[in-house]
Amino acid sequence: SDDAVHLALRGRALAGVKARAVAACERHGIGVVLVPTLVPGINTRGIGDLLKAAVRMAPVVRGVHFQPVAYFGRHPRSPGGGPRISLPELMAAIEDQSAGMFQASEFRPPGCEHAWCSFHAQYLVLPGGGVRWLKPSEAPRGCCALIAAETGAQRTMAHVARQWAAPADLQPAGAPETPASGPMSLEAFLDRARSHTFSVSAMAFQDVWTLDLERLRECCIHVLDPRHGLVPFCAYNVTATDGRALYRK
Repeated sequence: SDDAVHLALRGRALAGVKARAVAACERHGIGVVLVPTLVPGINTRGIGDLLKAAVRMAPVVRGVHFQPVAYFGRHPRSPGGGPRISLPELMAAIEDQSAGMFQASEFRPPGCEHAWCSFHAQYLVLPGGGVRWLKPSEAPRGCCALIAAETGAQRTMAHVARQWAAPADLQPAGAPETPASGPMSLEAFLDRARSHTFSVSAMAFQDVWTLDLERLRECCIHVLDPRHGLVPFCAYNVTATDGRALYRK
């Protein structure tokens, strides 16, 4: 909502445009996931405020997917060691700036790509604006529990289709009141979960200065190229400082 951030990152005042886009999606039953690019010194102090605003906009806003800045395209100079924010720093900032509303211990590594590439957690938005963590029913998958890339990609697509789509019925008629805290009946949970699940996630894309071959080898997010076959997403988008691409030719 801060046009100073939009002007710094995009060169345009976009707060009003984005607000109207979210309102239009709500009118037409389209779910929205907010995807902020995080740049230290520009918008990393607003992480908690963004999460709280997103929760208030549920259920049309289905979650927030953070993307720490990666440097693609043309750059006048090397970014060197910064400005960047790592995934551990981001998780700590989420907990600190949300005053514990979201806990770093609740985030899980991916089930497909390398464990250093992303994290995620699922929540139930409660009446009054609170959230309740939806603890996974199975052990988290990380670096020592690899699965086939095709299987991981299928799971990811199914999850995105299920979680990021707008709910068919935003508030079921006659749904029982859901308590803001304390025990919740199974009926109340199921009714609330149909429309008010909320995701918090992040993905650390690699650029030419941070490229890690181990992470690339374990990637399950690919671009299908007619000349090169399946290319890891980060490798496909990597560029030199003058904008030359390795695969996009």
